Amino acid sequence: MISSVLKRLVCPFLLFSIFASQVRAQNDFSFGRINPVLLTDANVVIRVDEDYFEILSKSEAKSHHHFVVTILNEKGEDEHNEMYVGYDKFTKITDMSGAIYDASGKQVKKLKGSDIQDFGYGAAGDDISDARIKIANFGKKSYAYPYTIEFSYDIRDRNMMFYPKWKPRAKENASVEYSSYKIKTPVGFTFRYKEYNGVPTVVKSADTDGSPIYQWTLKNQPVVSAVSYPLPDNEFLPMVLTAPSDFEIQEYTGNFNRWEDLSKFYYTLNKDRDALPAATIAEIKSIIKDAKSDREKVLLLYKWMQSRSRYVSIQLGIGGWQTIDATTVANKGYGDCKALTNFMIASLKQAGITAHAALIRAGDEPEMNLDFPSSQFNHVIACVVLQKDTMWLECTSQTTAANFMGSFTGNRQALLVMPEGGKLVKTHYYDSPQNIRNRNIKVKMEASGNGYLQVKTVYGGLQQETRENLLHNYNHEEQRKWLLSHLELPDMELEKFEYEKGKDNVPVISEKIDLKVRNCATRTGTRLFVKPNLLTRSIELPTNTEERKEDFYLPLTNFNLTDSDSVTFDIPKEMKQESSLPSFQVESVFGSYSVKTVYENNTLFYTRKLSMKGGRFPAADYPKWIDFVKKIRKADRAQVVFVENKM
Repeated sequence: MISSVLKRLVCPFLLFSIFASQVRAQNDFSFGRINPVLLTDANVVIRVDEDYFEILSKSEAKSHHHFVVTILNEKGEDEHNEMYVGYDKFTKITDMSGAIYDASGKQVKKLKGSDIQDFGYGAAGDDISDARIKIANFGKKSYAYPYTIEFSYDIRDRNMMFYPKWKPRAKENASVEYSSYKIKTPVGFTFRYKEYNGVPTVVKSADTDGSPIYQWTLKNQPVVSAVSYPLPDNEFLPMVLTAPSDFEIQEYTGNFNRWEDLSKFYYTLNKDRDALPAATIAEIKSIIKDAKSDREKVLLLYKWMQSRSRYVSIQLGIGGWQTIDATTVANKGYGDCKALTNFMIASLKQAGITAHAALIRAGDEPEMNLDFPSSQFNHVIACVVLQKDTMWLECTSQTTAANFMGSFTGNRQALLVMPEGGKLVKTHYYDSPQNIRNRNIKVKMEASGNGYLQVKTVYGGLQQETRENLLHNYNHEEQRKWLLSHLELPDMELEKFEYEKGKDNVPVISEKIDLKVRNCATRTGTRLFVKPNLLTRSIELPTNTEERKEDFYLPLTNFNLTDSDSVTFDIPKEMKQESSLPSFQVESVFGSYSVKTVYENNTLFYTRKLSMKGGRFPAADYPKWIDFVKKIRKADRAQVVFVENKM
């Protein structure tokens, strides 16, 4: 969405918490000083992770960041041997330094200018940006493990819409020796912060000049043990969120004390940018002249907008938040999420239809703290208000169906942008019955065990997204390779396949596949072992099956689903049924599962249905989940045995 958001929200995850500050007096980074407890299961030990943020005024701040990490192995080196620092029109890097130390703590090299690369965010792809990034590293595999890298940098910042967040503990295979976050403010200055998930409480003090200081510190934290189905980071990792009360950027002022305040600021920043050229207005009138309802007008204009525009990220100055005007989009045919949404809303306005921009945290399973108003958004979509309905429009896609949010923006809160200040509202929730995968398979079985399969599968809701991407972004040969890599059959020939998108803008994809499969069933002597569940992947058994103390989370994108299978086998006439026919049913708090098998007139009929519901579950339910998965896996492996009829 915006360069500042990319810098402050995306980079911390990619760069492993490089926002840090102020050096401790003791700089002995020898390996021998590390507490052995911190080495267990660790790829790295974070020796120092300090962040010092000094607020100079409501329009300016400076910060000093210091990060020291001891690399223990190749995996640790792959993840932590570089420092990334973003900057733009509002942010100036005033100093960068670094050094590398051997196991004894002796410095063996200092960071040089040639070790630092400078790139523009818009260096590749459809990006227009003044945001840049500096990458510092000492190279890889040049030093014997263990060794230690030290990085530090200073920043002067004139964009006070964003304050740093503090996440002192890494999630996997990294222990923390010392981490701190310190904020200094002018006397009488107010800002906001909130502590989460057991983070150490703030210690308040005053500097020698009387300026207030707020500091959080964490020491000697061993590796966090990996668990299956962990809660989202913001629900269990210790962290501190900080945000402005009043702030200033260029000539604009605002505050983020409430969600309504953030909405009002965005509206003020972008008002009066919806004028359209006369020719475009005439085109809009022509498109909707025969429409019989407002909903039909929305569908027509959305399809028109998709056909005449494309997404280009535009991050110039305050343009990370302020849209280019609708006239420019009409003339150029491109824009970023803000610009295309603004253009769509302006077009709907000409049709007499009200729509609002909506700020949203896009991406799979977004992590937002709704109890702390602040800029946690990275995307803008359109919310259309009809008399009896609300429609959501993803304006950056040329293929997404109208009113389909999917895993990118569905199942979450969005902030409506209104003149008087908007509110948080829920986007569409995609429950199990909407996320379907209905598969029908006809199998012509040979006595040898080889089979010819005709497969038709209908995907809907979140489950159609992978195939929708395959349909629009892969050529025929790439589609073939993808299918061959994802069809879990031992030896097969993919004879033909085709995809078809649902009509009337419905998010449904149909897939048809013809396959020849060797050893589709197993022939042993006079017997034929047929596994009815041919193509459907069973649920993976988690690596941690013991009881647990903390709650667990089944991601909605992966577990809100309904799968139905119907498989028909034409069994060779010389074979007769020998074993019993699988039949099983189970109900659980996690969903339901059933299979049924019938054999009549040399035809084996198999049906399977699984309906599941994701979300957060208490630790006490974990044994029930393991039991549910085990039962499904056992039923999915069931076989029917046929034997030659020699009579």
